[in-house]
Amino acid sequence: MKYKLCLFDFDYTLADATNPIVECFRHTFKEKNIEGFDREKAIKTIGMTLDDAFPALTGIKDEEKIKELVKIYRAKSDEITIENTVLFDDTIETLKYLRNKEIRIGIVSSRMGDRIDKILTHLNCREYVDYIIGYEHVSSHKPNPEGLIKSLEYFKCKKDEVLYVGDSHIDAKAAENGEIDFVGVTTGTTTQEDFEKYNNIKIVNNLWSILEVV
Repeated sequence: MKYKLCLFDFDYTLADATNPIVECFRHTFKEKNIEGFDREKAIKTIGMTLDDAFPALTGIKDEEKIKELVKIYRAKSDEITIENTVLFDDTIETLKYLRNKEIRIGIVSSRMGDRIDKILTHLNCREYVDYIIGYEHVSSHKPNPEGLIKSLEYFKCKKDEVLYVGDSHIDAKAAENGEIDFVGVTTGTTTQEDFEKYNNIKIVNNLWSILEVV
């Protein structure tokens, strides 16, 4: 096998949390009496940090106001996200295959790592993931490659031994910035045409298809 380590984004790459994410945004808008909630616009922010998503959705730039919105969102997320996130149909099968080939598995996401850990535990698949880098584990977020580089250091891997798999242009740019091989999956809101603007070794429409390059 070419790679010793396979790193994944989480939302829209391994799992679908569209419904709870949308509901958390909707709830936050309602709590703060913010007009103009748009479900499709909210979905397009999946993969961004909440620090970036709320200014994009509301136009609010004040950091303290954004922090309050994030706080409300996360409180609602505590209530509904774990039980309402589902894996894609081929996620377990793909992770099992990689594990059987002795390829290490990590997650590098803009979502809180603790939340990812709890979701995977709830879905009975935490055993397939060796390491999780989430929002709280880095000072600079994607497209900065800090999370990817930290993962390489943890696994003691060279860049040419690592593949990063993600569903968004943010993931593609992070891999590009870190000089790490990347496969884009079109299971999120980023199209093949969008991915073609970045360095990648393949663009696929489902997770299982990454095994063609692993």
